[in-house]
Amino acid sequence: KFFECAARDSSEALGCLHEELSPAAFNDGTRERLRRAGELIAHNFALDEEFECDSGRSRQSSHDALWTSVARSLPPHLVLPPKRLSTLLRQAVRFQQLHFTQPQGMENGLSSADVAAPVSLLEDYRCEPPVACVARLRRHCDEVWFVAASHDGRYLASSSQDKMVILWEHVPPATFRVVHVLLGHSKPCSHIAWSRDSKQLLTASNDYTVRLWAPPSHEQVRVFAKHADAVTSVGWLHDCRRFVSAGFDRCIYLWHIDGSQLHRWEFHSRVQDMGIMHDGARMLVVDSDKSLRVIDTSSLRELSALPEGDAVTSICASQLRDEVLVSIAQQIGSAQRGPVIRLWDVAARRVTQRFSGHSQGRFVVRCCFGGPLEEFVFSGSEDAQVYVWHRHHGSLLHVLPGHSSTVNSVCWAGEKLQQSSSHSAWLISASDDHSLRVWGSSSMLASASCEGDVIEADAQQVEGPSNPDTEAELPHESASSSAVAVDNGLEG
Repeated sequence: KFFECAARDSSEALGCLHEELSPAAFNDGTRERLRRAGELIAHNFALDEEFECDSGRSRQSSHDALWTSVARSLPPHLVLPPKRLSTLLRQAVRFQQLHFTQPQGMENGLSSADVAAPVSLLEDYRCEPPVACVARLRRHCDEVWFVAASHDGRYLASSSQDKMVILWEHVPPATFRVVHVLLGHSKPCSHIAWSRDSKQLLTASNDYTVRLWAPPSHEQVRVFAKHADAVTSVGWLHDCRRFVSAGFDRCIYLWHIDGSQLHRWEFHSRVQDMGIMHDGARMLVVDSDKSLRVIDTSSLRELSALPEGDAVTSICASQLRDEVLVSIAQQIGSAQRGPVIRLWDVAARRVTQRFSGHSQGRFVVRCCFGGPLEEFVFSGSEDAQVYVWHRHHGSLLHVLPGHSSTVNSVCWAGEKLQQSSSHSAWLISASDDHSLRVWGSSSMLASASCEGDVIEADAQQVEGPSNPDTEAELPHESASSSAVAVDNGLEG
């Protein structure tokens, strides 16, 4: 109070000194502080000029900065913490995101960005997982093993045991048409990966090759043929110029899109799956030794492995966080009661959540993150259904029936393409019943004007293979196995 009075009026400060401070002096130290206070009043103007010259700011601004510093050290019951209101509002938004119990649609139109999108505080946060089948895509002639969506949400790419890779284009609001049928592989493709700019596509095949495509063209750009066994997975680095491929030949290759081999890692056992973390700086590798390896993609060195004790069949890395989903199949003779999906925090090196209820025993069944902020976890299942969990709580939200055979793969198609539309995010599922299904919210189904049955997309081809006879004569292998079989929890 005394210093505030001294800054305003020396007479007011003098009154405070004599009437309040002087009676409180009780020893030499307090009397010395009183004397210095008197000198401050006597030299107030000179001190102001000296202070402003030295610090470059006024006494009042210095007082405000001092008070802010002191307030941070005081307990909350004495002083309201700085920016407390904004902190409470952020907590309220986060609480809504984590504890919604009766979702009512996605009218907010949240963006699926690499960071959490802002949420309006004028209404409650509402996010509905996809529960309605809005389209059924039929063009494949055999089991559909894998599906992947481009990062801009415009294209889907699906691979099948019929050896074809089909490129689908999303036509708003809920129509999907065949743009091209990509031919070239002599055996089925088990993995597909889009570059982050959505301009390039990689297909990994059991014919020991990786092929590079530049959609929407159906002409392959380059063939990479160093692997000596089936290629199980591919993944792009963030520069969209380099990628990695892994296979049953116990090798992982780092490639440049010009065809040059940049590096090669060798392992003691075959590589089941591989994923690139959201920062592009680390690669997770699943081998048949029940380990989850971590490799630095810059230094090319292997880091400490995650302590996963069960045989992993597939993984899915988050695009927003240091998290990865790890799929564990049910194993005979194991203490594990049933199949489970574990959510690993890679930075903390621990499991933070588990998801169960689906069926996985013989085959590779893939899972993925989904939702504007990756609130959901989706998985296929051997019981021909799609399972939806809440990522944070681990609770099973929905079981989506519709397919008639094993659901091998699921993917989330984000909404970056149609930012002006609230109906541009989809869940895609691929099944052994030769079809893909597109799942959306009930509001999406209404916008697509599909009352009753879903849209059939098998006849909406724009341009097929260059030689139609080739497609008709493709040999169909036995449909007795789904994707890649698993023997004792391992891909066979």
